[in-house]
Amino acid sequence: MGRSWHKDEFTCAHCRLSLAEVGFVEEQGCVYCEHCYEEFFAPSCSRCHAKSARNFYALFGTGCHGCEFPIEAGDKFLDALGYTWHDTCFVCTVCCTTLEGQTFFSKKDKPLCKKHAHTLKI
Repeated sequence: MGRSWHKDEFTCAHCRLSLAEVGFVEEQGCVYCEHCYEEFFAPSCSRCHAKSARNFYALFGTGCHGCEFPIEAGDKFLDALGYTWHDTCFVCTVCCTTLEGQTFFSKKDKPLCKKHAHTLKI
């Protein structure tokens, strides 16, 4: 998005709901809560004609390899081991130590910290 807001002013362009702690979608230069996005912009299902932002995310969104939740606008994320991760989900498989910006190892596509990379058999 390339823009910044005060927390109190980061609201849905239609209903004015605070977006500070909820999911949101950017459309035509404005930000909307998921409900308003669904109502006004979400594509309709070709079969049943129902609108759903969730189906849109499932089809076109990027999911975190660690938690499988969507990586949404504003989320911090990284690419490692051929997958995309929330920065808080990229942790050692054994001890859950964060690996962002750290030396890490991989066994069978599982991230490991230095301590566990050499002591664990996966």
